[in-house]
Amino acid sequence: MRLKKAQKEAVLKWIAEGLESDEINKRAAKFKPHFKVLRSQVDWYRKTRVVKLEQIQEQGELDALHTGFAVKENRVKALQLLGDKMLAELTREADNRLWTTMVKGIGSNENYERVEYEEFNKAEVDSFRGVLDDISAEVGQRVRKTDLTSGGKPLPRTPSISELRNLSDDDLAILEHAAEIIERGTDQAPTIKD
Repeated sequence: MRLKKAQKEAVLKWIAEGLESDEINKRAAKFKPHFKVLRSQVDWYRKTRVVKLEQIQEQGELDALHTGFAVKENRVKALQLLGDKMLAELTREADNRLWTTMVKGIGSNENYERVEYEEFNKAEVDSFRGVLDDISAEVGQRVRKTDLTSGGKPLPRTPSISELRNLSDDDLAILEHAAEIIERGTDQAPTIKD
């Protein structure tokens, strides 16, 4: 079957996605106008259009990086819409969702009593706060703790008294020498001779 230009472009795109002939035919059945391809046609396109298929793949990957939620502005916009909706729902005067009415049954049989009470809606408030946190992280207004001093290594800690008591004489001598160097300054430190 000879394919029209739009059908051929669709087949090339689907081949670039890595689809096989049966998967292509499933999509082609929904295409307008629908069509069908043979395995030999798919193989022929793979062999003869290698460069174009690579370009289609690269363009598809590039498009994916520049569309939808890959774009920061789109993520922020979606989070803003979600946050607006959550805030409106939480603070609506008609049925205030900050507090929810809960029901509890106490007792049994003729001693059963139904008790209604109000409980703070912590789950929804926490979810709303999470959206606000996500928005601030996306726009760079919330700085996460950054370690500028240790280079990813654990910071040194002061040893406990019991650890100091267990040091050998050689270890104590090294500590004393280090303290002397620190007191004098590093530029005046003598070299250590063994």
